[in-house]
Amino acid sequence: MRHITLMITAFATMMLLFAGSASAQEPTSAPAAPAESELSPEGDVTITDTPDLSFGLGTLDLTLSGGLSGGLYLFAEPGVDLGLIPLGDGLTLGLGGTVNLGWCLLCAGVTALTPLNVSAWYVNPLARATLHFDAIAKAVDLPQLDTYAGLTAGPSFYSFTLSVDNDPAQGDFSETTFLLGPLFGARFTVNEDNGFFLFAEARLLMEFGYNTITFRDSNGTVYTQDDGVSRGGMDWVGGLGLRF
Repeated sequence: MRHITLMITAFATMMLLFAGSASAQEPTSAPAAPAESELSPEGDVTITDTPDLSFGLGTLDLTLSGGLSGGLYLFAEPGVDLGLIPLGDGLTLGLGGTVNLGWCLLCAGVTALTPLNVSAWYVNPLARATLHFDAIAKAVDLPQLDTYAGLTAGPSFYSFTLSVDNDPAQGDFSETTFLLGPLFGARFTVNEDNGFFLFAEARLLMEFGYNTITFRDSNGTVYTQDDGVSRGGMDWVGGLGLRF
């Protein structure tokens, strides 16, 4: 949502400048012994181990989220979490990261159908530390459930460009910020055999940094404005994953 707000702000600012410039079998007992010729080399008892669904030392989770944010941005967010430090019964600290990549789909339509040439994109590479705990799963007797809380942090880069056909004038809006905040999430194993799971996560992020507006008018004159950025908000993420 914050990227949509950024694009609206940048678009409005650029239009004003253009206007001014242009005017995630139990063991079975062996039956009565059959004839020797009917026995297989290993006998006829099958033992199946119960899969360990918990997040522990050495667990590797691969996640993928994606979609259309606010109807404007086509985005994808791959992620990884690795269980590294056991902290007690049912507690494991994991380290990992995500990369959120977004591209303005609406901008491509505007560019194709109007004289305006608009493009916008963002990338957010974030590191994370998560504490996975099974207390809730035990309380509700749901071993497929993995709950966790943690911290995430990293930079964010955003770019918006606007120009008009047959006009050398061009406006650029760029923003570089740093994101930091707590996260809370849950993963639910759907298939115990292959580790497939669904997940949902909430991130309360603080953001600070700076943005730059650069405008070049039809005569080649360049205008630049720099501003500080400080804001915060909630991000919701959901998707699917595999546990190894």
